[in-house]
Amino acid sequence: MSHTIEVRLPTAKQWMSLRESVGWATFPPEVAERSLAATPFCVCAFLGDELIGMGRILGDGVISFYIGNVMVRPDYQRTGIGREIMERIAAYLDEHAAPGAIASLLSIKGRESFYTRFGFEPRPDEHHGSGMSRRF
Repeated sequence: MSHTIEVRLPTAKQWMSLRESVGWATFPPEVAERSLAATPFCVCAFLGDELIGMGRILGDGVISFYIGNVMVRPDYQRTGIGREIMERIAAYLDEHAAPGAIASLLSIKGRESFYTRFGFEPRPDEHHGSGMSRRF
């Protein structure tokens, strides 16, 4: 059976299962549902009913975009699914981002080269400092 790529939200349960499979933190269903509801764009990869990959865009949809939760179940990594997801995300950005807009992301250490294929540049650079985050 081959996978399908769909522009839609997963269920909270599917999303938390995928997060767990890649070693990321999981959240209670009500928290996951609130987060998903605030997602303007999401791409999912399914094998039957199983969510095997996803990526989503957060932000205002015009000038500020954050690409997050790009992940593929370990058994399906390095099969092109992540590339397919990012191609859909890049197409959405090409269509919706205003001139001068910025899309950002935080890459897992060692995976930066995956995102350079889609026009993302490592930071710091001549214009931007290091990406920063705060954990709660």
